[in-house]
Amino acid sequence: MTDTLPSALLLMLSLGFMGSLHCIGMCGGLVTAVSMSQSKTWWGGLFIYQCGRISTYSLLGLLVGFSGVALSAFGGDLLQRALAILAGSVMIIFALNLVGWLPDPLRHFSTWASRKTGLAQLAQRASSHARAKSWYALGLANGLLPCGLVYAALSLSLASGNAYKATVMMCVFGIGTVPAMMFIPSALHNMSPTLRNNAMRIAAVILIIIGIITISRSGMMMHH
Repeated sequence: MTDTLPSALLLMLSLGFMGSLHCIGMCGGLVTAVSMSQSKTWWGGLFIYQCGRISTYSLLGLLVGFSGVALSAFGGDLLQRALAILAGSVMIIFALNLVGWLPDPLRHFSTWASRKTGLAQLAQRASSHARAKSWYALGLANGLLPCGLVYAALSLSLASGNAYKATVMMCVFGIGTVPAMMFIPSALHNMSPTLRNNAMRIAAVILIIIGIITISRSGMMMHH
């Protein structure tokens, strides 16, 4: 979708960072529960958990990257344009859900996926002792949960039509979500409901802008 790798990575980093408040409300609840079950926050475990999530995102990026290479042979620019429009649309829907203007269409699917991936059991195991492999496994499983933000990132990665580029894009997307996910316990403790709501509204507006830009750029591809 983007012309160069740096511009693609900047877009993915922005997408991950601006959507991180959603992570606080969704995946963050799990991490907060696990963290608060300890006598004190185990920052090493939280970091290992992030590495697990980013590993899953990178692997998904590799898979869609190879798929993009194959599909590009058939769809070419038209496919990239369609995927860019899809990604931008998902960002806008995600942003509207972020501020509560639209229901989450993946809510029931996420509950089902949590059961199938054994996320609750992994969380219980991670909370019972400070072991790196338990926290890493929790991150790996958490990365598989249905999420509109992740689907938008995967659509952009698929549109790249390059396995290496798609892998790096998803890795950078995961890195963009780390600030919120890493500091969730203290953030939730210090952030008032009003401040959190205002921050989520600002993030939603920025995500809508990014979505609109993504869709508009799909039209520009027809001129290259």
